[in-house]
Amino acid sequence: MDETSERTAAPLRSRISPAALASVVVGGVLSVTWCVASLLMLASGLGALPALGSGLLLLVPWLLLMQAAVRIERRRAVAVHGIGVNLPARRRSHRSGVPGWLQDRWFELGTGAFWRGVLHHHLAMIVAGAFLAASLALLWLGWSGWEMALLHGPLAIGGLELTRWSLAVIGTAALVLCAVMLALGALADRGLARGLVSGSEEELREQVAELAERRQGAVDAAAQERLRIERDLHDGVQPRLVNLAMTLGLARTAIRTDPERADRLVGEAHAEAKAVMTDLRQLARGIHPAVLTDRGLDAALSALAARSRIPVDLDVDLLGPDRAGLDREREGVAYFLVAEALTNIAKHAEAVSVAVTVRQDPSSLRVRIEDDGRGGARVRRDGLSTGLAGLTDRVRATGGVLGISSPPGGGTVLEAVLPTGAPSSGGAPPRPVPPLAAGSAPAPSRSTRPETRDQTLEVPR
Repeated sequence: MDETSERTAAPLRSRISPAALASVVVGGVLSVTWCVASLLMLASGLGALPALGSGLLLLVPWLLLMQAAVRIERRRAVAVHGIGVNLPARRRSHRSGVPGWLQDRWFELGTGAFWRGVLHHHLAMIVAGAFLAASLALLWLGWSGWEMALLHGPLAIGGLELTRWSLAVIGTAALVLCAVMLALGALADRGLARGLVSGSEEELREQVAELAERRQGAVDAAAQERLRIERDLHDGVQPRLVNLAMTLGLARTAIRTDPERADRLVGEAHAEAKAVMTDLRQLARGIHPAVLTDRGLDAALSALAARSRIPVDLDVDLLGPDRAGLDREREGVAYFLVAEALTNIAKHAEAVSVAVTVRQDPSSLRVRIEDDGRGGARVRRDGLSTGLAGLTDRVRATGGVLGISSPPGGGTVLEAVLPTGAPSSGGAPPRPVPPLAAGSAPAPSRSTRPETRDQTLEVPR
């Protein structure tokens, strides 16, 4: 999943440590202060919602405080109990600044991990409060028992007389039980953290399934690329090499009997050899264009647009001349996406013009190709028409998603989002393109949508 998922490595910790015992004491104190205040804020906010939504004045700060509290609880689970925190991928905003931060906060509210964290935060305080109260009661009993044994002597309760030794035994037992209650509180806190914070096996299975699906997409893309190279060599270069060999053979036969004809055949062979070299150069460019390495994505896309038989309106906006965040893989995927799209448009779309827009922000690269052709493009995996299927697999192999809108008669829009930022520790990988309306013509505007989702986008098949 940039989708990204979060995995926090956990150091080794004993089940009962001084930090765990101290955590019970702190949690117990918070249970009668912060826990009460939090529940009152929630109840008051919900109760005031019917009054023209005035309860939002309490609920919005409460939610922001809960997001901070959940993060603190996750770090506490790692630092105190040594529990690894594994969270499923979630949606992330591509906006920057305050709007992006607010949108990330909104996306976090829709995750089950957040609400489990809120439940854990309050349950941990309540449980710690109960164990701390029991421990304090036992501590008082133990202190009182030893005080009576040492200072006041035997104690008569009704018809029962407790000697000094009996009082000492009761005081000692109470002190031992006080320590046991604190230890039980630490174990209960650890159990709550493991059950509600660390992530379930089901979530891990979902992430494994997503990674396996993405890996399979990469394997399929590589297999289709090998088939393309084999087809290009067999259907394009090989016949020309055979023709070149035959021409040279004829020239060799005629070199003594008809020098003029032999000279003409050698000239034809020379021209054919240069044409074959051009074909091989184009084939190598299909593997990884040299211009990408030498001059970058902008120049490579400009070269594609210049060679296109259909006029292309190219608009590229990258982060600086060093193409920050773009590696060889993502540059190649963006290049092949545009190249394959232009080829398909020239062959099938009957389009008059094409608009290609490339935008990069700190966390993603967006590529949008829009034409005014006849539409009707679909992803097929029947082995006969695999262009869009191959592009989908290429994009998904990088953790990105590809959205397709191609209503009949309404042109075609391809929009891909490729994650480019370094994997973060909180979140997850892919950020899907907002689904494009399948039944409407593509909008003339080439502005990109900021919202994305960290799940694989299903495209029509």
